[in-house]
Amino acid sequence: MQKKSLNSLTGKLILAIGAMMLIVGLVFAYVFIKQNPDIKLGVVLFYGGFFVITISFLLCIILYNLVTKPLSFLVDGMNKLSQGDMDYRINLKTKDEIGMLANSFNLMVEELRQYRDKMENWTKSLEEEVQKKTAEIVKAQEQLINAEKLASLGRMAAGVAHELNSPLTGIVTFAHLMMKRIPPENTQDAEDLKVIIDQAERCSKIVRGLLGFSRKTASEKADIDINTLIENILSMVRNQAKFYNIVFDVQLDKTIPAVSVDPNQIQQVFLNLLINAADAMEEKGKITIASRMITDGDSRFVEIEFTDTGPGIPEDIKGRIFEPFFTTKPAGKGTGLGLAVSYGIIKKHDGQIFVKSEQGRGASFFIRLPVVKTDRN
Repeated sequence: MQKKSLNSLTGKLILAIGAMMLIVGLVFAYVFIKQNPDIKLGVVLFYGGFFVITISFLLCIILYNLVTKPLSFLVDGMNKLSQGDMDYRINLKTKDEIGMLANSFNLMVEELRQYRDKMENWTKSLEEEVQKKTAEIVKAQEQLINAEKLASLGRMAAGVAHELNSPLTGIVTFAHLMMKRIPPENTQDAEDLKVIIDQAERCSKIVRGLLGFSRKTASEKADIDINTLIENILSMVRNQAKFYNIVFDVQLDKTIPAVSVDPNQIQQVFLNLLINAADAMEEKGKITIASRMITDGDSRFVEIEFTDTGPGIPEDIKGRIFEPFFTTKPAGKGTGLGLAVSYGIIKKHDGQIFVKSEQGRGASFFIRLPVVKTDRN
């Protein structure tokens, strides 16, 4: 500590001034004694030494407050800055050169702090952008993989369709031949054969639809009463074991106009939604089916609603339910294609499909199909 004080600027000045005053004092004492020989040497040295010590002490205080202390603040500030503390400021209000130096130091630290904050924000933004781009790349890779899966599925569907068309054609042909052989009074067998023919033709249309979906063939559209399609699909599912413990609340608006759709594809969408609802409710609960007319701006739509009493859809996956191969069902119970295919079908009809759901309060799927434009419309 003593060595540090002696090496300081103030210490050096005090030693230099003290030495000069000591020399001046000795010279003054020598001259004073020569002129006043009657005064004793001890008295002169005593008062002279007291004067030198007093002046040196006062100079020490003045130099410490004006030089050493402000410089120590500057040294502390540089040490804090070297340690990364950019919030430290030197509080000197003097107008001299040291005060100007302290003010310059504060300005420099503030500029460094702003630059550091700017760099940190830029780094954070860059990291977020990198994460965003990485997520987009991963999503694009997943879409490419799914596209390849869909392409493979399309090729497989073409082969399956080719293999199934022949036996289905045979079933329909021989069922028609048997219809001709049945006596007119045997109505029960005739009705059973008619069911076989209808279901076989429906299977054939489904196969053609799957093949058409993979090949993007044109739909066979016609002006259809959507309520009739709903009633047809309900008559088919009511007798299936999956729907035995499910109550259907059907609220159909009989005044809705016709829509131009492919009936087989729209029935496929309805069936997908009903099966998903039954699976979500574990095959017991209530499904509400409603149809209504709505207007959205200048466009008119027939809206069909399917609402179940299941557990609902979590918010974090609601935006992914229409993605191909995305499913929440256990392995082996879902392919993740039902809603993706339904979405594609509705979009091909220039319609809309969306979901509203709160976890624990069921899910509602809405389908909007454009109304057939007529002269009255």
